[in-house]
Amino acid sequence: MKHLIILFLLLSSFSFAQDLTVLKATKQTINSGASPTSTSNYLVEIKKTKKCKLSIDSIINVYTQKLVPFNTVKVDNADFVSPNYQPVKASAIKEKGVYQLTFASMKNRGSGRPGTPMNLVVPVAEFSQGAVIHYTIGKKKKQLLIESFEQLETINAP
Repeated sequence: MKHLIILFLLLSSFSFAQDLTVLKATKQTINSGASPTSTSNYLVEIKKTKKCKLSIDSIINVYTQKLVPFNTVKVDNADFVSPNYQPVKASAIKEKGVYQLTFASMKNRGSGRPGTPMNLVVPVAEFSQGAVIHYTIGKKKKQLLIESFEQLETINAP
């Protein structure tokens, strides 16, 4: 009897598994130009485990509560050294697999011209409190919370 209860609990936990799984969430800052300009590029890699229609409706910055424009690609052969990336419509994802969502935020720190303020910090839509991915599976609307992003090495370009 104990074995049947344990088996039932295991099977029920798999049947209610998350439709999307976050594989990684990263942030990389690039400082460039005479101004300089700082761009933070965000990448969220997710895995779709079921073959059903998925629509990624929006990504919202938790701190600002604003919608963020994003791009979606399907990663074919994700385990290869050079995987193949295929752009897909976020509103019509049907296949199982690995997908990447990318978005960015920018800030300028002054123009460097005489008479203009130097090192002026402009407010930017940082994702310090995370992001929420709103998606639809079938007719059910769901959310996936990205609490934090792994900080990759900052690139200081000329």
